[in-house]
Amino acid sequence: MAVQILIVLTILTLFLAAMMLIAAVRFARPLPDYPVVDLEEVDGNIVAEHLSEVIRCRTIAAEELTTTQRDDYFNLHRVLLKQFPRVHTTLEVRSSQDLSLLYIWQGRNPKLPGVLLSGHYDVPPVDPKTVDQWKSQPFSGQIKDGFVWGRGALQGKGQMVAILEAVETMLRAGYKPERTVYLSFGHDCLSGGKMGACRTAVYLKKAGVKLEVVLDEGDWIASDYFPGMTGPAALIGVTERGHIRFEFKTQNIGRNENRIEILSHALSNLADNPLPASLKEIRESYRGLVGAIGYPQQILFANTWAFSRLVRRMILNHPEAQMRSTTQFIPVMFNGSLEQARAQVDAFLMPGATIKEISEHIRRSVKDDRVVFQAQSERAWEAPLVSSSDSPAYQTIERAVLEIYDGIPIAPVVQPWPGDARFYTSVCRHVFRFTPLLIPREDDLELDGINERIRIKSLVKMTQFYIRLLQIWGVSTIS
Repeated sequence: MAVQILIVLTILTLFLAAMMLIAAVRFARPLPDYPVVDLEEVDGNIVAEHLSEVIRCRTIAAEELTTTQRDDYFNLHRVLLKQFPRVHTTLEVRSSQDLSLLYIWQGRNPKLPGVLLSGHYDVPPVDPKTVDQWKSQPFSGQIKDGFVWGRGALQGKGQMVAILEAVETMLRAGYKPERTVYLSFGHDCLSGGKMGACRTAVYLKKAGVKLEVVLDEGDWIASDYFPGMTGPAALIGVTERGHIRFEFKTQNIGRNENRIEILSHALSNLADNPLPASLKEIRESYRGLVGAIGYPQQILFANTWAFSRLVRRMILNHPEAQMRSTTQFIPVMFNGSLEQARAQVDAFLMPGATIKEISEHIRRSVKDDRVVFQAQSERAWEAPLVSSSDSPAYQTIERAVLEIYDGIPIAPVVQPWPGDARFYTSVCRHVFRFTPLLIPREDDLELDGINERIRIKSLVKMTQFYIRLLQIWGVSTIS
């Protein structure tokens, strides 16, 4: 009898193992084959000089701009006017707050829904304590060693210059799109986008503009986004996490009780009760990463029904993956005295999570009536609707990536940080986030970090990507 049971268990084990292997083989997201295309010639010296001059414009992000800062922003507008004459004589140019820019390239067929490329040109400030660690001054725009150096080179300004260079190149060749193309560059993305992209989206909605697809900045092409990645992949954001800021304070504290300790303990309880990782989105990401991950990860994520605990543990031990699959709480301010203790905590919400649900989770975690919290409504929004990675709109971006970067793995992801893209969901159902920039691991670059720089070859490739994408978008049918 024992032998029979052992035989049955062995058969069941082999059957389950076979089913898991079959699931792993079928797990990969299929990528279509596209014919090889001839890429447009882009002069790396010219595009590098353009970016260099743009970096020298100190468009540093701020909640309130001084007169001097506004002059720096206007100076950038003058630089763009000089660098891209065809863009500024052919396209209609509108502005929000006289600072954010909207270019309108009228298509041959006004009945077709338009397309929009979005970016921004404000940049984070540079910590004065780190300036001496820069090999080139942060706003020098120096060109050396095959790179353009300076704040905004990797995202923001680098992307904006690549987009405008692409349109200038197409205009020079006499190209005219079938559908109208919109180019939107915000001036306050890093401050929330309320005066820039938000107002641009409102204008488009009031004007009755219909958009087929929007592409904003997003993740680079890199190889360290998820556990088990063995090579680079292009991550296309199909949504982004929402955000809400909570303010905590103490109340009804006894004379001999320590307010700081009480609030610290409450926040510690919150940190000790993380919300579970959402496997739905990250599993879809891993389907696209096949080819850039090891086979063990392919088996695990293809069979999350069996390995959910192990998968969640892997995610929680990988900061980047955790940001893309988990609602997180990040303290941003804490101060206290004998009279009062206060703290501010930013919550970043996964798709489907509501502000009400997050508030209830905080209440259950804190478990102390002496600590109260309140959401700051002006800093609150839930995650936008997820744009379908099966849509023709997504596949156009996928196609451009494959044609420019020669079959690199492509995965839909949740973008962990907010950008301007969320504002355009009011005028478009298909809103995506991606920066077509390949960052070799040996470059050891960090977004908004010390010695920010971009390879000139990568800048050229990014410009070619936007040319090809606009060619794909510019026809009468997006498919």
